[in-house]
Amino acid sequence: MILFLFFSIYSFASLTMSKYYFSDENNQLTINEIIKKQKSEYNILTNKNSSFEFTDATIWIKVEIDKKSTFEKNYVLEMQNFYRGDIEVFDEHGKFIHKYSSFLPFSHMSYQYPKIAIPLNLEEEKTILYLKVSSFVKMTVHTKLWEEKAFQKNLLDSTVFLAVYFSGMFLLIFYNFIFYLFSKERVFLIYVLFTGSVFLSMLFRTGMGFAYIWFDYPELNQLTGREFFYMFMIFGLIFCKEYLDTKNRTPKLDKALMFAIYLGVFFVILHFILSYKDSFVFLVLMNFLSLILMFITAFYHAFVIKNKEAYYILFGWSFFIIGISLSVLMYIEVLEMNLFTQYTPEIGSFLDISLFSMALASSYRKKQLALEKSRVKLAQINKNLEKIIEEKNKDLIEKNKNLEYEVGLNSFLLKELSHRVKNNLQVILSFLSLQSKHCNKEEVKILLDESRRRVNAISTLHELLIDTQEFNSVDIDRYLKKLLDYNKLIFNDLNIDLKTDIVSAKFPIEGATHLGLIVNELFNNSCKHAFKGIDNPKIEISLKAIDRQYTLIVKDNGRGLSENSKENLGSKIIKALISQLNGVYSLKSDDGFEYTIIFRIDDKGIKNEYLDSRR
Repeated sequence: MILFLFFSIYSFASLTMSKYYFSDENNQLTINEIIKKQKSEYNILTNKNSSFEFTDATIWIKVEIDKKSTFEKNYVLEMQNFYRGDIEVFDEHGKFIHKYSSFLPFSHMSYQYPKIAIPLNLEEEKTILYLKVSSFVKMTVHTKLWEEKAFQKNLLDSTVFLAVYFSGMFLLIFYNFIFYLFSKERVFLIYVLFTGSVFLSMLFRTGMGFAYIWFDYPELNQLTGREFFYMFMIFGLIFCKEYLDTKNRTPKLDKALMFAIYLGVFFVILHFILSYKDSFVFLVLMNFLSLILMFITAFYHAFVIKNKEAYYILFGWSFFIIGISLSVLMYIEVLEMNLFTQYTPEIGSFLDISLFSMALASSYRKKQLALEKSRVKLAQINKNLEKIIEEKNKDLIEKNKNLEYEVGLNSFLLKELSHRVKNNLQVILSFLSLQSKHCNKEEVKILLDESRRRVNAISTLHELLIDTQEFNSVDIDRYLKKLLDYNKLIFNDLNIDLKTDIVSAKFPIEGATHLGLIVNELFNNSCKHAFKGIDNPKIEISLKAIDRQYTLIVKDNGRGLSENSKENLGSKIIKALISQLNGVYSLKSDDGFEYTIIFRIDDKGIKNEYLDSRR
């Protein structure tokens, strides 16, 4: 449908039309004075000199029409690119025919046409018209005379074409905005802003915005055009910068683009202060600078750093520039005016943003393909890792089985060893007991009983190890209480009042053995030597801990040590065992006997450090 409309060709009125203009610098001449002026006072008006710069003068245009042999009476005089001002039409006798004003609502326009269309009824073969044109902005009084039927067809086809154009633009904006919401890619949002600014700019240029959106606000129609074109260029620069990633690829061009963006923002602010003329000059300068800069950037990325995606940008801006150029060639009558040449800027802009949309799609697809390749590669790596881990797990499981077997075997051997040690110690105890019973010498019998109690201390420890199935440590409170119960039973005839306060803690085998033998010796010494002549014998044993530092106190209410007492074997054994614990000791013998031992130990073993003080 678009291709069909592009090449629609219209014939204009089969008339001869000559145009002349006169510039009224003082704005004082009336229509009658203009009619009286000689032909020599006018300048010939062609499409090549139909553009007037910013001027406060009134331009009078004299149009001479020769109908020749045509029978048509209804015609339409169309004027292109007249944005702001008034036009009054008079006949050759000075009679007012029609008035156009850009400050009237759209409903006041003839034919409901966004451009200037003046209806004419030409009954005479030769007709002279006078157009009084007043405007203070840059204007082009490019006129065309249509037969009304041809004009109506052009109007219909133009409306269809513009409807298709703006629908396509809207769909591109909507599609890429939805894509932005799903992808969260910032470049899609910038594209939407850029395309939206193009959309608004073309609404202004074609008059469709005034016709269908802000139709009751002609002042808005006059004031918004420049802002839309500034937005168009600023967002175009930002899109070019973001899409081509100039910050990382071409830092110098990136700085130039940033300068142009800041300059555009500055011009937008400035045009609210400057006159319409000055702001228009800045707008033309901004558009020219931006287009050249974006074209150079795209060209450099495409052909120098070989970025294939830059071709979309390069061709997009090329189509836009070609569209503008064809439009200029039409106005200077190098090209024939038809629907295609009338709307080459719109066609160029549509191809421009369509290529940009394709560029985004291509870029996003490449990213997705790269991401998919990365996912496949990562999945393969994970698969290989899983295979390696599985093999390692098999090795670990096999090693764990071997370790479990070895641990089980070691536990069994330790248990068996403890059983045999206990049994052997029991045999030794039995031998010592038999030997003691058959011994006639009291001194030897005492020594055998002491040895039996020492062996029992070790045997009790192994018995606990077998009961608890732990072969590295023992509950010290349970061990000492069991040991003391056995020894108390031996000295049952003394009727000793035994009190214990032993902390609950795990002791390594070596430390428990040493401590058990120490308690055994101190308890036996008290029972043998301390209570002669004592009616109510008492022994107190406490073991307390502060941060792995233990304090053992063995106290009785016996006679204490005499000054002449000699060090016996038990005392030597106790001192040797304290030395094995890396401990210190002290004793008191004022009121009974009190033996204090301080040492450090934890569940890993005896600390290989002596305490600071020795007593």
